[in-house]
Amino acid sequence: MKRLYFLIIVSLAGGTAAFSQTSNCTQVLRQVRSTYEQGRLHELPAITEGCLNAPEGKGFTNAEKRETYRFLTLAYIYLEEPEKADEMMLKLLDTDHFYEINQSVDPAEFIALFNKFRTKPLFRWGAKVGLNITPPSVLQYYNIGSVAGGQGKYGLSGSFNGWLMFEKDMTDKIVLAPEIGYVSRGYSYNNPGLSKSDKNPDSTISNHQFIVKQTWLDLNAIVQYKLLNTLARQAYVGFGPGISYLLGSSNQPTAFLGTGAQGYTVTGPAVNDKKSFNSLVYSLTLVAGSKWKLGGLYLNADVRYQFGLVNVINNSSRTNPELSSDYQIQYNDYRMSNFMFNIGVLVPYFKPKKLIK
Repeated sequence: MKRLYFLIIVSLAGGTAAFSQTSNCTQVLRQVRSTYEQGRLHELPAITEGCLNAPEGKGFTNAEKRETYRFLTLAYIYLEEPEKADEMMLKLLDTDHFYEINQSVDPAEFIALFNKFRTKPLFRWGAKVGLNITPPSVLQYYNIGSVAGGQGKYGLSGSFNGWLMFEKDMTDKIVLAPEIGYVSRGYSYNNPGLSKSDKNPDSTISNHQFIVKQTWLDLNAIVQYKLLNTLARQAYVGFGPGISYLLGSSNQPTAFLGTGAQGYTVTGPAVNDKKSFNSLVYSLTLVAGSKWKLGGLYLNADVRYQFGLVNVINNSSRTNPELSSDYQIQYNDYRMSNFMFNIGVLVPYFKPKKLIK
């Protein structure tokens, strides 16, 4: 029991000491302000040394460090020690990567020194996820049944996409933003007029429907133009070319062949139809988005339209033997376009540096 009391006393003493140290550093910052206002600038380094060099959690908080480095930078500017002023400014920018000048409060000498440093991120990287729909744009109809061409209708289905992204500011307004994504795309197709009865030309005797599911690897070279550019938020529009590589494709078909009691339904497992499609297709993407600062990150959301430029069907392998013989399926020529919505996070990478001597 005595040992338990001893441990409790030691623990409370340690907590009290830590609190005391933190409290002392808060008092030190008050002393720094007072000493600066009184013009005793040469005393500031000695006053702040203990709290600046204390172990994590026992010295200044980040906000207190930021204010302290500002006072030290100003002190060395006025004491005409430019190398030490540069050092303190660099430590200030390392403490708060998002530090901004207050034009109404900061002295002109401090602003002039700040403007000589690289304060913006070198680049940003991140990831995002989203949903898309793929409305095919038919270029040419094909069919096996004599009257089937142009009779079918495409249906939309939501699919998933995930992206890795990189951003580099080229100017205050222009951003180079390449991205690579894993994109699933899909659609359904229903043709109720596959063929007609010889006895009654006005009636259909066969129909089929199928669901295509595909996975692609997309690479887009987007260039963004900032419409709004503040620390808290950016809004932009973008445009750029893209290339998509087909990873896999499958078709889940169902067909009813014949009519009435003489008809029969054909079903089966999904058919691998990758060879019916071109491995590489090209596109142009239009995007509009926004970024919101959230702590040390940016939350990013965008909407986009990806316009397919070429036919996705491989003309030399258009006909899949299993799909054509069992289900009377033959693909139309079409362009693949997408509507997308994405949301993700961007991590800015900072490396403050003096650029102007």
